[in-house]
Amino acid sequence: MKNLLLMILAVISLSCTNKKEKEPVMETASNLPTIEERISAFAPVTITADLSHLSERERKVVELLVEAGQLADAIFWKQTSPDAISTRDSLSKINTEEAKKLLKLVNIFYGPYDLIHDGRRFVGYGPEFKPKGANFYPLDLTKEEFEKYIQTHPEQREELESQYTIVVREGDKLKAIPYHKAYPEVEQIARKLEEAADYCDNTTLKNYLVLRAKALRTDEYFESDLAWMDIKNSNIDIVIGPIENYEDALFNYKTAYEAIVMVKDEEGTKELKMFEENLDFFEHNLPYDKKYIRKTAGKANVLQIMNVVYFGGDCQAGTKTIANSLPNDPKVHELKGGKKSMFKNMMEAKFDKILKPIGEKIFNSELSKLVDKKSFTSFVTLHEVSHTLGRGFVYGKDTLPVRKALKERYSAIEECKADILGIYNHKHLLDKKLITREQFEKAKVTYIAGLFRSIRFGAEEAHGKANLVQLNFLEEKGIIKYRDGQVILNLENFLNGIQELARIILTIQAEGDYNKAGEVLERYGKMKPETKKIIENLKEIPRDIDTEYAILKK
Repeated sequence: MKNLLLMILAVISLSCTNKKEKEPVMETASNLPTIEERISAFAPVTITADLSHLSERERKVVELLVEAGQLADAIFWKQTSPDAISTRDSLSKINTEEAKKLLKLVNIFYGPYDLIHDGRRFVGYGPEFKPKGANFYPLDLTKEEFEKYIQTHPEQREELESQYTIVVREGDKLKAIPYHKAYPEVEQIARKLEEAADYCDNTTLKNYLVLRAKALRTDEYFESDLAWMDIKNSNIDIVIGPIENYEDALFNYKTAYEAIVMVKDEEGTKELKMFEENLDFFEHNLPYDKKYIRKTAGKANVLQIMNVVYFGGDCQAGTKTIANSLPNDPKVHELKGGKKSMFKNMMEAKFDKILKPIGEKIFNSELSKLVDKKSFTSFVTLHEVSHTLGRGFVYGKDTLPVRKALKERYSAIEECKADILGIYNHKHLLDKKLITREQFEKAKVTYIAGLFRSIRFGAEEAHGKANLVQLNFLEEKGIIKYRDGQVILNLENFLNGIQELARIILTIQAEGDYNKAGEVLERYGKMKPETKKIIENLKEIPRDIDTEYAILKK
């Protein structure tokens, strides 16, 4: 963007002068919060993880993995929007309080677009909203043009739709550039992983690091994903590379770089083993047509409670994830299952700073007492477990992944499924006497409080839209009501409502029904005035956490 520094200076200058003369971009929507209010929506937290149980060589491995993660973070800055880096670097050169505040927000959102408020630009000049294709496609490329081009150039379809290419214009043609060629940092990351492997005494982790380095250099991840599933008895784990599709709101094809360096919380992992032991039971009792149910949810599913040492890239932008379920490749799930990592220190930080205060605000005192930290961590765990339930491929079309069939609607539908089954599976735990009735009641109320927490991520963000679907559906069924700015619950029909929504969502995925997914998101995925009023009453409570990592301060 030409003369971006001058434009940013103009925005900052105008904000201190007569606003009637010219409004800067960040002031165009009168209902938006100020920059200060947006910053305060992220509670500052320093994330610490106990490394005292690690050997000296293990601590060296962690150090090198964090360095690799910082390089992955640098790639994500390039992917998230065309002007993310230029905006950040220009603001860093301006020594004013206004510029420092704007830079703070740019660093939270990884660019000049507010991820909470519909991706609206808050500084500089250019697109008013974050480009749907992030920086994976030409800025002027439309969905219609891309699809028409694919039809007339079928020989390019695979490379242009690949998860691991960026698309550029070359004259009147489109060209795909593999990530490993587009980003020079990839080779540096690979070398860091190989160096960490040299210090690694755990043979399974060592093997993964070597294979992941190879994968990054080729953008062929299947072998390393299998090796990641085979990591055993390691105090250390890492997620690194192009992983999730959320950034690509145009097609949901392209994956964004991220890094999660983590160490195991042994006690927490042992406590939650029962979820792993019941995966196939959950699969066989899914509430939809039995013909869609698979023989197994996958082999050797791994469940682990971890403490985060470092987040970088996609998982650090805006709202911070508290768990994940990987790999995303359904072929790996068929062979090895999946690995569900719950981030205990992240979960606890969010419960204390956000969820508990929300419960106290939206419920009466009797209900708010049921908003429980253990229920929250258990639900998050079951949410991640539930990502592996249901079909990964469309029924009758075993080579068509559900992700591809549902395109840009997949992420919201998938997150909705994981939430709904996360709470629904409490029924099975209760029936098997693995939890008590009191625990189930706490889980219900904590789950609903959590819906309001996630909606505040932004109504257009996948998790936010998924939560709107659930809230609006439960309201339609009379389970949730609003009165005088508070949430009233009628839990008598709770299970029936949850089961019905689960059936709808699971069937959409099993049939790869793109149109039905659109109907559900259109009908239920919008913010109602009553919900908006509740959300506005929560404005004093942080939306999320603004994390720093203790390991970077050493």
